[in-house]
Amino acid sequence: MIKLNQVNAQLTLDQWRNIGSEGKNSEVWSARDVQLNQVLILKKITKKSLAKQSVTDYFAEAKILNESKHPHIMPIHYSAEDKEYVYITMPYYQRGSLNTFIQHRYLTAREIIKYSLDFLSGLLFIHIKGLLHLDIKPTNIIIDDTDRAIITDFGLSKFLDEHGFARQSMQYITHRSPEAYNTTDRTVLDDIYQAGLTIYRMCNGNDPFKEQYNALKLKHHQNGEKLKASIQKGEFPDRNYYLPHIPEKLKRIVNKMMNVDPDKRYQNILSVINDLSKIENMLDWSYYVDETRKEHTWTLDTERAKLSVKATFSKGRYLTSGEKLAKISGNKQNQRRFHGSHSSKSEAFKFLKSKLNEH
Repeated sequence: MIKLNQVNAQLTLDQWRNIGSEGKNSEVWSARDVQLNQVLILKKITKKSLAKQSVTDYFAEAKILNESKHPHIMPIHYSAEDKEYVYITMPYYQRGSLNTFIQHRYLTAREIIKYSLDFLSGLLFIHIKGLLHLDIKPTNIIIDDTDRAIITDFGLSKFLDEHGFARQSMQYITHRSPEAYNTTDRTVLDDIYQAGLTIYRMCNGNDPFKEQYNALKLKHHQNGEKLKASIQKGEFPDRNYYLPHIPEKLKRIVNKMMNVDPDKRYQNILSVINDLSKIENMLDWSYYVDETRKEHTWTLDTERAKLSVKATFSKGRYLTSGEKLAKISGNKQNQRRFHGSHSSKSEAFKFLKSKLNEH
């Protein structure tokens, strides 16, 4: 029998900046590996919290990351420990998370589909390996230096048993599947639901998502049982609320991913990927909101022309208009088919939805 010699080496890291916590159990820092002079991400997980959860393997997340090598899954550099913490180090990407993207600007449909196909291919890979992520959300999807969306944070991940179930009681509250309120048994359908919520937020931004959830809590006066019932009825998020530049096919795919009935949901990630890949229209409308002027602008920039469509709040009405700029001549043409006066933002958006779809 070969006797193995264990080496207890010292690793020195400079902690720079706390860039977020992942609940009560861990913190994420930007740091520098002093030995290699390399900037990286450092995740600190408290051993005390792990012990309370009866987790005997402190390095479970590190092992999962290390075994899940894929272009759309966060790679791991190394893992270490001291008396209080487990440390996991990963590459540092300057562009940050998908959450950072959608917090600062709205995505085109082409970007939504591209980043969705990226992270869904990583999710498909771990499902094939018999693993559930169970914490899919915009903060756990990183945009790397080559503009790829990659999945990170496997702290809640579980391996499936022979019956296709994994037991997990902890979940991010607003990304909890309807069935997760009744059972701790998780399946691939939980990941599909969470991925659907993530793409919904990519389509509409974070603010409407948060506003809908806060409005629901206010409606039920923080009553947990009533809130649960509303979510299980499909009242959150609002499946009818999508920005006008979101293609109808994309809307249908996301709503099917978020179906409250697991049997009517997509049954596997590959089917989602296949349907997303077939979307061909309304891909390049960009959307911008000027909160000060209460003006919404959609722009379609092509090789020959730039089409701008606006919805502006004025004197209690939403006025819609359109203008086309011919790039060669510099001439501007008024696009009267976009003109209208509407009693509400939802009415104006519904009107523009049909008009944008013509292009």
